[in-house]
Amino acid sequence: MIVIRGVGLAQGDERLDTLSLDIAAGEIYFLLNRPGLDRFFEVLCGLRRPDAGEVVFSGGPPGAAAAIFIERVANAADFETEASIGDWIDFLCASCGFARASVFKTLLLCGFHERHLKKRVRDLAPDTFRQAYLAICLAADRADIVINDFIRGSEKSFELKFNKLLLQKKAQGQAILYLGSDIFYASEIADRAGFIKNGRLLFEAESADLKDMDIKDLYLKFLN
Repeated sequence: MIVIRGVGLAQGDERLDTLSLDIAAGEIYFLLNRPGLDRFFEVLCGLRRPDAGEVVFSGGPPGAAAAIFIERVANAADFETEASIGDWIDFLCASCGFARASVFKTLLLCGFHERHLKKRVRDLAPDTFRQAYLAICLAADRADIVINDFIRGSEKSFELKFNKLLLQKKAQGQAILYLGSDIFYASEIADRAGFIKNGRLLFEAESADLKDMDIKDLYLKFLN
């Protein structure tokens, strides 16, 4: 379970006024804001202190991250390394203590082909690199997952694979908080969605209700 208690961020386009949320085990909550929620994601990760309030996760092993945090990533071409993706995965598994079998299970679910393992990281297609990055992130055994606009710019085929993984994690009882601005994606994947405007959570909707609403009207009202 993810509990957000009165979190506030002062100033700027991404300011928040005492946000409070409870995301239950086995629930996907989509928090929508335009232009985004990068500062709030940093608070959730522990990289920034909020101006008010606190965030409580279910927790993990001592000394480990409290949750799984999945951030937007740059294209693989931005990584200046001669290492192959297979070497990169082996290094991260060894240094982070992840089970290699767990990583490759996720890769298989994503449709990642074995031939990619010999390619250099910077030579991978963007969505192929995202598959590898995602498999490493999900190798951690945590009850809570926080995602920051991860599929933005991805091909539809990758989005469908990602959705399959997300629903699998939901079925396993993990609490999932997705931050983004894509209302159409929220209507497809979320159990609940919340709309932030001018720093305040102004509206929430259950999945069934959201699908019956005029998505364009909601976009113009809260995200335009």
